[in-house]
Amino acid sequence: MVKQVDYGYFRGRVLVQKQGSIGGYRSVFVKLKELHNELVYPTFGGIIMNPFKGRAKFFAGDLLEFRTNDKGVRPEVYILKTFKVVSASSTTVNVLRDGYLHKPFVGDVLMKAPDVIGGTGTAVTITAVSPTTVTVSDVTYDVYALTTSANIASSLSKDDILVEAEEAGNNKKMLVKNINAVADCDADMMFDDVANTANIGTSDEDFVDARYLYTPALGGLMYTHKMSPMPQCVLNLNRSNVNGWFKVNYYDMRSIPDTNFVNKAVAGLTPIIASADPTTSTVGVVGQFALGTTSGDLFMCTAISSGSTPTYTWTKLTA
Repeated sequence: MVKQVDYGYFRGRVLVQKQGSIGGYRSVFVKLKELHNELVYPTFGGIIMNPFKGRAKFFAGDLLEFRTNDKGVRPEVYILKTFKVVSASSTTVNVLRDGYLHKPFVGDVLMKAPDVIGGTGTAVTITAVSPTTVTVSDVTYDVYALTTSANIASSLSKDDILVEAEEAGNNKKMLVKNINAVADCDADMMFDDVANTANIGTSDEDFVDARYLYTPALGGLMYTHKMSPMPQCVLNLNRSNVNGWFKVNYYDMRSIPDTNFVNKAVAGLTPIIASADPTTSTVGVVGQFALGTTSGDLFMCTAISSGSTPTYTWTKLTA
């Protein structure tokens, strides 16, 4: 049975030409001499689960999550999309617009970046996007004016960072939960219609429109000021001790002495301190510590399962 009518056959060549604009380009990676292995790759990539809803691009140095299942296969790739707030009032949020920043779309679900990667907050759906300009403190900015499904302006200040959430509502989780990969070059997503990613794994052969398959690098050393804007919870992951450089590199622990276990595990992550011990629903990052003050036990996040609602494995380190 034919399910689609917008395809066919043409016995010849077809030339397709369209006109538009894409963002800028800049060299983001720090150049090193001698032996180095910053850009290494897994043997297989994954489907990008949160592609842009229209023509846009992500950039070299953008941070990603390379998420696999409990067996280390069926990888999924999530882009850490970020949007820098210029001003907000009622249900209008103005985010910075230029050729080096991510582009928002109607239907995006955004929230103010939480204190920890994968944390929770109030998330809203974008119902309209309009390029315009705003003036704040006598400075005029190019912005995207975002109309939101609910008023979150009171929680936002200038230079706050918005990130994607799993769904709209209160106490909703950040979409990206474990930053462990990086884009090695700019990538233009030129297809206006993208395939639904909700049914991946159940109907892999029966889908409509575009799916993006991508293999990220498993680490990188970048100039921070050339990267997409990052909230503090992401900056806390930086493993570089050089001012102005940002390092994400979980596959190679040789740069951290094995005898220094605490530094190796923490890797710059802020520990979670709470009265109760962490559970499988306690959001964390692999390598992050959690301290239960009632029991006095110390835990480390050692694994995160895949799926829309991942579970977190916390291993007790103290008796």
